[in-house]
Amino acid sequence: MPLTDVNADVNEVIELARELVKIPSVYMQEAEISNFIYARLDEWGLSPRRVPVENHGPCIVAESGAEGAPSVVLNGHMDTVEVMAGWEHDPFGAEIEDGRLFGLGSLDMKSGLAAMMIAFRNLFDSECTKRRRLVFQAVPGEELDGSGTRTLIKEGSFEGAEAVIVGEGFGGLGAVTNGRRGGAYYDFEVMGQSAHGAMPHLGKNAVVDASKIICALEESELAVSETLKSDAYELLRETQTILQISGGGDSLSVPERCRVRFVRCTIPGGRTDLQTELESMVADLSLVCVVKIEFKGEPGNLYLPYLTNPSEPLVKAAVASLDEHVGSEPVLVCGVSEADDNLIAQELGLPVICVGPGESGETARYHQPEESIETSQLATAVEVYTSIVRRLCGI
Repeated sequence: MPLTDVNADVNEVIELARELVKIPSVYMQEAEISNFIYARLDEWGLSPRRVPVENHGPCIVAESGAEGAPSVVLNGHMDTVEVMAGWEHDPFGAEIEDGRLFGLGSLDMKSGLAAMMIAFRNLFDSECTKRRRLVFQAVPGEELDGSGTRTLIKEGSFEGAEAVIVGEGFGGLGAVTNGRRGGAYYDFEVMGQSAHGAMPHLGKNAVVDASKIICALEESELAVSETLKSDAYELLRETQTILQISGGGDSLSVPERCRVRFVRCTIPGGRTDLQTELESMVADLSLVCVVKIEFKGEPGNLYLPYLTNPSEPLVKAAVASLDEHVGSEPVLVCGVSEADDNLIAQELGLPVICVGPGESGETARYHQPEESIETSQLATAVEVYTSIVRRLCGI
């Protein structure tokens, strides 16, 4: 049955997105935007609360509905990456040109956050709150280590949740992200033996052996999914990146230590524990140095891949809502980068999706200068979020 009473005010959501973009909120510097969101929700009469997050601005949480009822959570992050070189527009100017909103965070993900705020307000005292509890979360630290969402998981903000919608819009409103790759981070500690640099044969060069490890990693065979698509609408693949190499010094000495950090972005249903594979690879290199391989599995590094079953009511509601308000059935995709939905799935086992305004192809300038988003998506996103929640509530 069509949901005809969810129309959004186009100008309102665009203006709210612009206000958010104008507030600098690089990760660990979210206090100002957190205060803004709190004040706006309070102005709307939505009874927000602050949840402190160490080294970050606080999370802002608002809830509505019967205590103890199953809840639907709207989660979005308010932080951004740092300002990259190459901006032509003012990254905090929130200028609109040719139907596009330019600015840091316009795409990732202040437009989605604005749409979620308005959708939550519109649902706050609706029929939905007689059937479900609705929770809105604006979180910091997503671009660093998921600190905000990790804090809310520990605090119990997801208690009783039956579905979580994260407002990341990778792929735009033509896609529903019902899964995501994970990140397996490893450190190679290469331990050699120092000697005078003029007599290298007396030492064991850790930098040389580390370079051999890097070359071997670059030759690794990476998995490709037979069925899952990425948010670029291609078959989902593993990728890997050498993140750091450090070792040696300024003196004329054979480097005795070197460290290499790398990440393998693993796919749902595939391998996540690479220890045996990596140990076998190193053994085959016949290195002169001793190598210790350490999996970086502590909080802040571990993001496991996940896949929310397409038969879940949450996924079905999202597909139906996008079909109605966008005019075409969306593609189910897996995100290639880590995000807070990884944490929600792995820590809580909840059905979770990402959906929202976003871009694909050349305009998908995530973590790049000249970030922008097509403004025509924003009001539609409000309608989509509203419709998903209403469908989950049986309305």
